[in-house]
Amino acid sequence: NGESFRKVTGPARFLHNNTYLLCDSALWNVTTNIIDAVGHVQIIQDRTRLSSGSLQYVVDDDLAKFRGGLVQLEDKDKNTLRTRYLDYNTKDSVAIFQNGASMRDKDGQVIESLYGSYDSKASLFVFNDQVNMYMDTTFVKTSRLEYRSDINTAYFGYGTDMWQDDNMLSADDGWYDRSRELFFFRNNVHLLTKTQEAWADTMYYYRALNDLDMQGAVELMDTTSNVFALAGRFEYQDSLSKVTMTRDPAL
Repeated sequence: NGESFRKVTGPARFLHNNTYLLCDSALWNVTTNIIDAVGHVQIIQDRTRLSSGSLQYVVDDDLAKFRGGLVQLEDKDKNTLRTRYLDYNTKDSVAIFQNGASMRDKDGQVIESLYGSYDSKASLFVFNDQVNMYMDTTFVKTSRLEYRSDINTAYFGYGTDMWQDDNMLSADDGWYDRSRELFFFRNNVHLLTKTQEAWADTMYYYRALNDLDMQGAVELMDTTSNVFALAGRFEYQDSLSKVTMTRDPAL
């Protein structure tokens, strides 16, 4: 039909934008400059690797298009993202995914969402819409999550809810530093357990120790002791089952 093709068979290797495209076989439409690669397909750029059964590479747009089959993206820190719909720009080193994806980090933490992106140069994963984060004892649900793999920190967006055992917390902003096992929440912080309910402007949660530091206009209701307390700061030490109230406390 007036178009020129080159067929490359086993194995095939292309180099473009300092990026390798490897596959078992490829059909290169020289007229449109589009490569259809099939079989053990890999995109390798610096220390980022994408693998799938097939892809279409639009050379003039610097765009690798994965559709339908499972595609896996692994970064230099061994974080692994899997999806079935992904575009990867080899010039900008940015991946865009949609229709659902799941990312597992090197320690087993899982983050999933409907849409998102990965910026290799910034070591940044962005997850949007129906975002879930799973840890061994903790589950977080939010509208948006940004994960900086270089500093091992996740940033939460509006409408964040967290569950741990029978305890629930909600807030509109926050972050989680995995290296320190430290959560921080702010804006409409609300904590609910079987016997206590609390509100605060900000809260630090030390996950390894199960300690809390709540600050701002803090309110606490304890049904076991029929106590209602107010203070500018509440510090809870789980190992001692002790609450310390400062900054104009009232009980």
